[in-house]
Amino acid sequence: MYNNNYALNLTTEEFVNIETDFGKATLTKIKIGSLKLKSGNIIATDPILLYDDQPFNVKVKPGEYPVYVYVADFENDEKRTALSKIELSTEKPVKWVMALYEGESSNNLKNDEFLGFDVENGICAYMDESIMEELDMLFEDDLDEYEDLISSSVKFSKKTFTYKNIPYGKKGCNIIAFSTGWKDGTFPSYFGYDKNNKPCCLVTDFMVLE
Repeated sequence: MYNNNYALNLTTEEFVNIETDFGKATLTKIKIGSLKLKSGNIIATDPILLYDDQPFNVKVKPGEYPVYVYVADFENDEKRTALSKIELSTEKPVKWVMALYEGESSNNLKNDEFLGFDVENGICAYMDESIMEELDMLFEDDLDEYEDLISSSVKFSKKTFTYKNIPYGKKGCNIIAFSTGWKDGTFPSYFGYDKNNKPCCLVTDFMVLE
């Protein structure tokens, strides 16, 4: 089962110099907004593809939580979103557990395997489950308008990262969308647990720091 503790543990840092298979880089933590969770059920997805429309099977306390990205700035001037994090508390993680959907299990995964969500448009988004429920009810014209909103707000680029905090839905929630590291792929997420075995963060690894 894939579990890159090296990359995940970097989310406790503000700024760090790193070496990767793709060259040297500096990793910088940047706050991009606060996620409003009314249900406490978190969805991570490609906000245009919307294939991964189920929440993770760990429910958190409803509230508002800061969201950060960790941008790797390489020597060739490329900037890649390496990691993203929803900070659920100020406690530090002491262990990592793969974020799964209801009915999934990581028990039979090999060391280099993982479960994650699919991205085909170079964009990742975090949202409350209530927003996905509203999106599922949209008619085609309204869905096209929503997709135009996302695609015009966040664009993938090798030279920078882009993001947008988008208020959405009838319950006062929001979508936090941002460009991914290598554009498309399947990306795992992990809940970090603190010394009291409570979830303190959710981190998505975009496989930049291999």
